[in-house]
Amino acid sequence: MADIFTVASKEFSDIVKSRRFIVLIIIFGLVMIIPMVTIYVRVIQTMPSLPGVPMPRGFLGMMAFMLSSTLSTFAPVMGLALGCDTISAEREKGTLKIILAQPIFRDTVINGKFLAAASAVSLAVLITSLASIGASTVIMGVTPTVEEALRMILFLLFSILFTMTYYGIAAFLSTILKKTSQSVILSVTIWMVFTFVVPIIASLIAITIAPPQFTPGQPSNIESMKRFTAIVETISSITPNYHFNKIGQYLLSPYATTPTQEKTSIASSLMYAGPNMLILIIVTTLAFILSYITFTRQEVK
Repeated sequence: MADIFTVASKEFSDIVKSRRFIVLIIIFGLVMIIPMVTIYVRVIQTMPSLPGVPMPRGFLGMMAFMLSSTLSTFAPVMGLALGCDTISAEREKGTLKIILAQPIFRDTVINGKFLAAASAVSLAVLITSLASIGASTVIMGVTPTVEEALRMILFLLFSILFTMTYYGIAAFLSTILKKTSQSVILSVTIWMVFTFVVPIIASLIAITIAPPQFTPGQPSNIESMKRFTAIVETISSITPNYHFNKIGQYLLSPYATTPTQEKTSIASSLMYAGPNMLILIIVTTLAFILSYITFTRQEVK
């Protein structure tokens, strides 16, 4: 166990000191500002005559909900960027053979790399997200309640899990492919398919099978939209992005409501999001297990 933490400590130090990680943090931080700026502009437009009045609590929740959409697109980039050269880069540089020539087990190496990546991802997500939330709190003059803060913390934890899902996928590709360039291309392709292609295909299929109806005054409009949405969600559920978005919806939608809307308890939100959480955990665990098995059994030349 001590060897794993030694490897993880070195890997973590290399990651956070790398130019790539610093650039990712900067880009991540700039991307996180978008929800805050959008909501702030909306607040100014909505309440131009009351500049000194604290903003309604719902605006802070809206910012957090937009943060969910932003993370859904860009958190995978962090995971892919850190995972696409986990093993392949070591193999190309020839350092992997040197590492394994030492009195160290292969499982120690792969476990240490995953632990270091999880720590680096946690650091990146927490710094950028908390900075964005904190800045919006100061600018808007809204202080989250204990429940809202707890919802945000839970959401950030699952954001880390979501990022590690893509890290696990990229790390597995880096393990089975010989070159980092191949791993990068395939990882980015998977991300683009999950993020952009699948939702478009799902909508096209839903429109073909159950086109929504917009006849004024007809109750069938609601039923047609339900069928359309069900088809889209069923197809989109093959992607990790869908399940992360559902988690954000269950955890943050009550956070974004106004005082006149009915709110759901945190326990109920977690119960509703349970299947989505489980799928993300399973996919991440499976990616790690496949990487582990492949790495411990392959020859290093």
